[in-house]
Amino acid sequence: MGVSVPPELGGGQSIILSMSKTHAFSPEEPIGVVLNFANHSLYYMAMWKKDVHIGMIDEEDDFEKYIVENGLIKDLNSFLVDVNSIDISLSHEGNTLTIVKETGRLPFKNAASRGMMIMCRLFCWIRRCRDRDALIFFDDFDDMFHYRTAEIAIRKIIASNKAQCIFVTHNTGLLSNDFLRPDCCFIMDSGELASLARLTDKDIRRGHNLEKMLRDGEFD
Repeated sequence: MGVSVPPELGGGQSIILSMSKTHAFSPEEPIGVVLNFANHSLYYMAMWKKDVHIGMIDEEDDFEKYIVENGLIKDLNSFLVDVNSIDISLSHEGNTLTIVKETGRLPFKNAASRGMMIMCRLFCWIRRCRDRDALIFFDDFDDMFHYRTAEIAIRKIIASNKAQCIFVTHNTGLLSNDFLRPDCCFIMDSGELASLARLTDKDIRRGHNLEKMLRDGEFD
């Protein structure tokens, strides 16, 4: 967000964010456009026991409440089927998601795997951001996914979103000409970032297998 202000003036916040609390900026003004972009941008990292997110919302994110209050249970069910071939009957009790079984209902969080929880949170971020001009940074979101699941998730996120998306992964299986462009794939090495298109003298064509080229040392 730019230059920070002293704690006594804004608590370490950026000047624009500090001013926005006391001034109404028109969304048509340059400063309003910047503020709106920043407010709807997101950094999200999925870790083994918890998630980290910066931006969009300050409070602890309750994805179950968001899904229930916005009537998205059927959409979530379809998303899980499309991305991970998981077809379960979902309902809710208050703001708590439940899995409906013949023997009764089970709280969703008690039955869901860590990967499933991350998938649901990705679904929520997609819905929050899909009509926004924003930047979404997904950091190692696929650590607990099969590479095919991660690929389908990326396809869904790109197709359902206006925002610019950045995905960070250690999974070389996601290097594919089928849904990503080589000049949009980057390798981080020793603190430096370079696109695949700039790391080879070859004219990369659609039929090339980017992962095989990487493993063969073409981008070294």
